[in-house]
Amino acid sequence: MTLTTLRAWACLALLFLHGLAGAEVPAATAEALMHKSGVWAQLADVAPQAKAGIAQSAAGSRLDADGLRRLESLADDTFSPTRLRASVQQVLADRLTATQARDALKWFDSPTGKQITRLEEASSADAEDMNQALSEGNQALATASSRRQTLLAQVVRVTRAAEGMVSMQINTTVGILQGLASAMPDQPTPSAPQLRAMFEAQRPQMLATSTGVMLTLFARTYQPASDRALEQYVRFLSSKSGAALSAAMMEAMDDALSTAAQRLGRGISEPPATSL
Repeated sequence: MTLTTLRAWACLALLFLHGLAGAEVPAATAEALMHKSGVWAQLADVAPQAKAGIAQSAAGSRLDADGLRRLESLADDTFSPTRLRASVQQVLADRLTATQARDALKWFDSPTGKQITRLEEASSADAEDMNQALSEGNQALATASSRRQTLLAQVVRVTRAAEGMVSMQINTTVGILQGLASAMPDQPTPSAPQLRAMFEAQRPQMLATSTGVMLTLFARTYQPASDRALEQYVRFLSSKSGAALSAAMMEAMDDALSTAAQRLGRGISEPPATSL
């Protein structure tokens, strides 16, 4: 995995930080959760991050300026904030109960909840390269107390950010390839189950790598937060409502990005429009 790809998935994985069967919550409540958790703002960063990855990958390749602009335009369309927000909002409204939503809003309205959200938003919007982010994270880990390192490891565990990072990478990659295949039915390509089996075989190694990456990035992301703040964060995410929110958010983001990836795959395979 290249550092460019890893940086893109790591940034997207931070969007997960913020269900269970039960009554639906109003769309307005789901939208409020997205705003207060920072996800609403962070979804606006997905297309720019995708375009930055495209530009870096295109450097030194045979892709000309017109081809690059076309790919960037596809990324703007498929990962548009409007599309992603509508998709995430629908899943949250379907999956969360009124009690779970109320508990989550109470957390996000607390001083510690607001601080954590600000730090996660800043990390998501950060345009620094992966080398610098990992270097700063490693420095933070090296100077952290044993208690702090334990707390950071707990945050990685209860957020399930590493698992989310891997699942998102597998599902969106399969989605892009499925989109390409659907637009080129005459081309011999592996089936969706075959593609997924290929990636799933690599999940243990991917998870080990992602866990280390997320621990390092979290050390950097939450550096301004006190140990007490991290303890409160872990306590919320370990609660029934916190765990339900994380599960619903992960499902919502995975679904939105997988669907967008399929659109991107279909768009890539389509011939560019020609002007008359």
